[in-house]
Amino acid sequence: MRAQALLLHSLRPVREVEPDAGFYARVLNRIDRQTKPSVWSLFGDSIFAKRLVYASTAFLVLLGTFLVSSTADLRETVLAPSAEVILAGDDGQVPPPVTMDNPQHDREVVLVNLATYQQDFQ
Repeated sequence: MRAQALLLHSLRPVREVEPDAGFYARVLNRIDRQTKPSVWSLFGDSIFAKRLVYASTAFLVLLGTFLVSSTADLRETVLAPSAEVILAGDDGQVPPPVTMDNPQHDREVVLVNLATYQQDFQ
């Protein structure tokens, strides 16, 4: 062991070696870059990220299915009669318009429309 220690002491330089200017700053910067995990690495390795991806995919599939299936219903909704037509009935008689000149008369017109409304079940 003493022989090995003497051999190591003989390899010691004669004068003290100083590192280049900025050496410590470069080492510290490299350490900082290696220790800070990026935000994307949190999503790549975690179980939460995988579950988030699966839930998002399932949501997009359900939303796409809803949008595709609702386009047929949209045509029926657009072609459906408006509220005025439903309240007026299908007998061709159009009730007098509500003009807000005579509030009592307007209330009676609305009440008659609601009382005579019949819903057709198809």
